[in-house]
Amino acid sequence: DMARMEASPKTKLNKQSTLGYKSFGSSNQLADGSSPSDLTFAFSSLAAATDPFHLKQLAPNGTNLFDQSPSNQEADEDCSSRGTPITVYALSTIFAMPVSIALVLQIYLGESLVFQHGELFSDHERCTALGHRVLRDGGSSVDAAIAGALCLGVVHPHVSGVGGGGIMLVHDIHRNETRVINFLGSAPKAFRREVLHNVSQAKAGLQVGVPGMLRGLHRAHTLYGGLPWEDVVSRAAAVAREGFNVSHSLADAISKVSGEQQSQSFNNAFMPHGRPLSAGSYVRLPRLAGVLEAGLLNFYHGNLSQEIVDEVQANGGVLSREDIGNYSVDVELPIEVPPPPSAGAVLLSALNLLEELHISKSNVTETQTRLWIAEALKTALAMASGLGDPNYNASVTEALSDMLSKSQAEVFGQQLNYSHTSPSEYLSPIHSTQTELVAGQVIVMGQDKLIVSVASSLSRPFGSRLITQSGIVLNSLILDFSWPNTSREQLQTNQPGKRPLSLLMPIIVVPALHKCGIHIAVSTSGEQNALSVITQKNDSFSLTGLHHQFEPNKLLVHCEYHFAFCS
Repeated sequence: DMARMEASPKTKLNKQSTLGYKSFGSSNQLADGSSPSDLTFAFSSLAAATDPFHLKQLAPNGTNLFDQSPSNQEADEDCSSRGTPITVYALSTIFAMPVSIALVLQIYLGESLVFQHGELFSDHERCTALGHRVLRDGGSSVDAAIAGALCLGVVHPHVSGVGGGGIMLVHDIHRNETRVINFLGSAPKAFRREVLHNVSQAKAGLQVGVPGMLRGLHRAHTLYGGLPWEDVVSRAAAVAREGFNVSHSLADAISKVSGEQQSQSFNNAFMPHGRPLSAGSYVRLPRLAGVLEAGLLNFYHGNLSQEIVDEVQANGGVLSREDIGNYSVDVELPIEVPPPPSAGAVLLSALNLLEELHISKSNVTETQTRLWIAEALKTALAMASGLGDPNYNASVTEALSDMLSKSQAEVFGQQLNYSHTSPSEYLSPIHSTQTELVAGQVIVMGQDKLIVSVASSLSRPFGSRLITQSGIVLNSLILDFSWPNTSREQLQTNQPGKRPLSLLMPIIVVPALHKCGIHIAVSTSGEQNALSVITQKNDSFSLTGLHHQFEPNKLLVHCEYHFAFCS
């Protein structure tokens, strides 16, 4: 079962990889709504910064994250015996749209062991502050991640919420163990793929899958929680009840759909009196606060589940209370990144392909490097088309093995044209996925030595655009499946209970040889650009980057914080 498989040494990146991944100093945090000039200033400050955020003093270290020479220390060593303080590198970086967050940690634990409370980053400053309060009040890293994720569902209802799903990646530094809590939504039991022949004709109710957000976060709390569940949830509920200012991100999302036909409940929530909410508007959501406080039992087996079903079925859907009540969360072992149906393996595949090319400044020009990155991204995305839910298709196991194999990387290197890119048709993708994917994320490390990266999503902005009477925005995850008009095989087509391939990609990088060393947590809120942004993480800070989404066959160049088509 590949969903529970750990990667063999052959599928891991070589620690001597020539890829130039670096550690970064500064704890700059850019508030939502920063202008381009604000962003430029922040990056200038970053470039000038010489000291990272730390407890005592900066421990000597190299700039290459993979420069971890062999040590006499065993894998089960106590890092505190090293006698040098912990150094924390933390950076929140905003690339216009999408947003990427990286938390980089160099673990050299001294007598003080870890920083006083912990560190947390999210897509919204209100949720970041909320998570920090949880840590200060003695909550675990997972408690803080849960509070932050639920908060994002309140202040960024266009991106995530209890009507959606997600993935949480948790790494225990002390035990050197990693778990994946998979709470991606699933297809309703009564759904049949024949119902949909064209995505554009999909009724809103048919786009909705079983929401897994609350049950998944509750499972994570059962495994790693410190504070009572009700205490953690009530903090996010307080944000909804007390109110918040509409962010530029939310205002922009509303304006983009304001000209479309929407349900009355959607208009009441986001376009009161016929006018879209503008940035800075103050909004209170007391009914959504009530949803959070109503509890897990009510959501999955009580009145709230019936409310969700009524809204979905009134709009042509087939979701039932049985579907909601029977939803289960998968707790899995990662293959260094979340296993399928997450597309996390695509990141390893892209890095694996680039490693084979032995890129370095001494033997490859910058232009050639960009070309090879574009080819690696395109090839990895093509191979990702073979992924899906391993519980419903045995061929996913073989596809995953091929993606991570060194032999596949060797073939890529042999076939690479050193002067021009190859056409997408040459790579023969199996299916096409939907665009406009969005995600929110929270990254945490607390005193409990847990690193947490959680990503959640409604699929596209505002999901299905359906909102229940209590203010639950429902997902559109069914659109993440490929459909007959775009599919070349049936690998990624929908089946009852199946979970679609997801580009949610929470990533945690840990030392290969022992638990003491550099740890990195990375995630991105622009789902369709996730692979590109994370693969080029080192270059992301130079304000340039490449993005290829395979179809259409166009390369986007990231310049001056904006993606533009490259002819």
